[in-house]
Amino acid sequence: MPRPFTITNLSALVAKRRGRPLRLLPLPGGDSGESGVCGMWIAFADTDHVYYSEVTSPVHQTHIILHELAHMLLDHQQTGAPQEASLERLFPDLDPAMAARLLARGRSGASGEQEQEAELMASLMWQHFDVVPAALPCASPTSSNALHRVMSTFTDAYGWGGSRASL
Repeated sequence: MPRPFTITNLSALVAKRRGRPLRLLPLPGGDSGESGVCGMWIAFADTDHVYYSEVTSPVHQTHIILHELAHMLLDHQQTGAPQEASLERLFPDLDPAMAARLLARGRSGASGEQEQEAELMASLMWQHFDVVPAALPCASPTSSNALHRVMSTFTDAYGWGGSRASL
C-alpha cells in the first residue's frame, strides 16, 4: 500500500502496476440517477479511465473510485455488451453502437461475484487511509457494533489479522 495512502497515490501505484496512465474523471452529464451509473472503469488501448459521479458526497466518490480500482487490481475481465445508456452518457457525440464497438467491453459484463469482490476490496482499502478523505457520518453504537462483528468475521475467516501492511 502506498504511503501516505491517498486516492492519488493509490491511482499512481495502479497505473505503474498496469504500465499505463490512469485518469480519474467525473462522469459527464451531472446526475447519475438517470442511467443508474455512479462509476465505471474503461480500459482504452493505451490508458485507463475511471469515471465517478461528481454529484454525490466526497465519501461516496472515494468509495466509487476505490471500487473501480479494485476491479483493476483484481484483474477482472468483462464480457457482454455495454449498457447503451452508459455509453450515451460518456460519449454523447457517438452512436452507442459505435462506442460499443470501439470499446468492445463494458461494466455491464462484470459478474455478480466480481462486483462483490470489488466492493469488499474497496471497503477494506478504507482502513489504509492515513487521513480520512472526508468526514464520515457517525454511526449508532448498534450499527458500529454490527459492522465490527461483520468485519471480524472476515478477518477470522480469511486470516486478515495482523499489520495493515500485510493486506
